[in-house]
Amino acid sequence: MKYLDKLILIGGGGHCTACIDVIETEQRYQIQGILDVKEKIGQTLLGYPYIGSDEDLVQFINDDCHFLITIGHMGNAQVRNKLLQKIITLKGKLATVISPIAYVAKSASIGQGSIVMHHALINSQVTIGDNCIINSKALVEHDCVIENNCHISTASTINGNVCVKESSFIGSNAVCIQGVSVEKNSFIKANRCFSGISNPKVAVLTTIFPMQKQFVVDFFESMQSQSFSQFTIIMLNDGFKNFNEIKLQFPKLSIIELPAAGSIAKNRAHLLQFAKVNNFQKVIFADSDDTFSKNRISASLKGLIKADIVVNDLTSVRNGQVENEKIYSQRLTNRTSISLDFILHKNLLGLSNTAINLNAVPISLINFPDELVAVDWYFFSLLLMNGATAHFTQDCITYYRQHDSNTIGAGSINSNLISQIINTKELHYKNLQHHGPQYTKLLLEIQTLKAQISNKKYLEKLITLNSNLTKPLFWWELQVCTDEIN
Repeated sequence: MKYLDKLILIGGGGHCTACIDVIETEQRYQIQGILDVKEKIGQTLLGYPYIGSDEDLVQFINDDCHFLITIGHMGNAQVRNKLLQKIITLKGKLATVISPIAYVAKSASIGQGSIVMHHALINSQVTIGDNCIINSKALVEHDCVIENNCHISTASTINGNVCVKESSFIGSNAVCIQGVSVEKNSFIKANRCFSGISNPKVAVLTTIFPMQKQFVVDFFESMQSQSFSQFTIIMLNDGFKNFNEIKLQFPKLSIIELPAAGSIAKNRAHLLQFAKVNNFQKVIFADSDDTFSKNRISASLKGLIKADIVVNDLTSVRNGQVENEKIYSQRLTNRTSISLDFILHKNLLGLSNTAINLNAVPISLINFPDELVAVDWYFFSLLLMNGATAHFTQDCITYYRQHDSNTIGAGSINSNLISQIINTKELHYKNLQHHGPQYTKLLLEIQTLKAQISNKKYLEKLITLNSNLTKPLFWWELQVCTDEIN
């Protein structure tokens, strides 16, 4: 009797049923059960039991068992990628499944955790990465590279020498012509012929509120001067009067005006949801009281080829004069990776100096508590928790205007600013504490600091310490006194 390796499937929906048929046909693995949501435990799918959820994964890790992620990938690979990283971290074994009625050339290679489904054809010298789906009747021609976490959907054709970069989705019956490169996180619709790197659908998101008219004019002049011009400005108007007078001055710009949605948090969510629903792929965040280097959009788009989030440098200006040039470059080098740990105590990912791949943002994350002040810090923390990648670029600049209406500026430290920073951090940690124990600890620490600044001597020392630093602070950052003060 032939011995079959044990296999556990992760994800028990429609794609799982198709995978089960391939696994049974291959007769290499014996399915032990399926991990899905807790509510399904005790039920069965095609005769196989639901035995737990992905939270129980660690219980099933052993040398005798393999895993296959059987959740589908319809344009957002983050869930599959997150599960893959969890299996790797736990040192679990990944199955590679190939239908016996598919054709895979001897010179081709198939990565761990990937599945090649019925009647797929993979030709000579093809490289398929890890955690990929090569779906039924897909054709991958000679010398192609399909990077990790991709889904090549049913009856699609990938012609010779094509590179499909990681976490991309190629729809049913789509065709990639020979030699093209499909960038990371791409979504190519069904029946489309992809003939090369085309301009993505780009949105600049901004909110306009009562402020000096000249600030708004300067903003739109900066947008009109961008070296990359194929973008749409999605602008939420939160009380700025007579905007049409300004809009008429910039007939070449594509501008969509949205009404205010309520709070700061709701306004930010409304902008992102609108961009998501209307299939924008790249989002450039830009405050309407700032201006930007002429290559801001083009440099951001270039950075988004390799990262989900790009954060660029800031130069603070007041009354037309530079106050502090290239603030972030005083502490970071070009292409520095930004991790969740890096922004636990501070933030540099603002809504006037970042850009994102919108495909990397699940719609479920675009929902912010009303009480938040630092919506940007909260949003980017969630994205990094969800597996998004981020890096810093020195290639473009946001000219960060300093004026009385700034939520937080880049100016001097005083008692009012310290109180504002502490209160903002308290709200931030309070709203994130259910995402991880580190935020509960940070909440207790900031509440302790809040009590300490009632001591006038401690507050004065805190102001002195943070005023005499040789390098600028990031947003919401404070250096804390460690010695006791009576």
